[in-house]
Amino acid sequence: MPRIDFNRVDDVQDFSPLPDGRYLCRLAEVEEAATQYGDEMWKLRFVVESGPHRGRYIFDNMVFSDAALKRVKLICSRLGLDVSRELDLTPALIKGRSCYVTVETEEYEDYEGNTKQRNVVPFAGYDRADGAPATAAPKAGNPGSTEDDSEEDLPF
Repeated sequence: MPRIDFNRVDDVQDFSPLPDGRYLCRLAEVEEAATQYGDEMWKLRFVVESGPHRGRYIFDNMVFSDAALKRVKLICSRLGLDVSRELDLTPALIKGRSCYVTVETEEYEDYEGNTKQRNVVPFAGYDRADGAPATAAPKAGNPGSTEDDSEEDLPF
């Protein structure tokens, strides 16, 4: 029989959805996986960095299919990567970076037919955390300059 000191075991965290809103987050973990269709996918785990929900997690995926590359570019730009050129993207390039993540609550049906709620990140649910405009990305060859895009003009 195992002997366990439960004083050293953390309590169960709150798994209820976060309230809809925008949270300053740090990308804490990137897990490499594949979709059911065989496309490469990274499972992203963001940790909320401030406010009453500090320490809670937000989950999202980046899928590397042709149809989803626009969103990959968006997420990378909001994490502060220069997306104006070719890039050998690795989990290490984005892990530890911060951005604002917007979440909404949606209902879903679990495998037993029960209706539950979960957080989802909308397509453009990312904003830069460094104070730069959401769509700004350094121009190639001139690290100090940024593109002047409006909020409606996504970087793709």
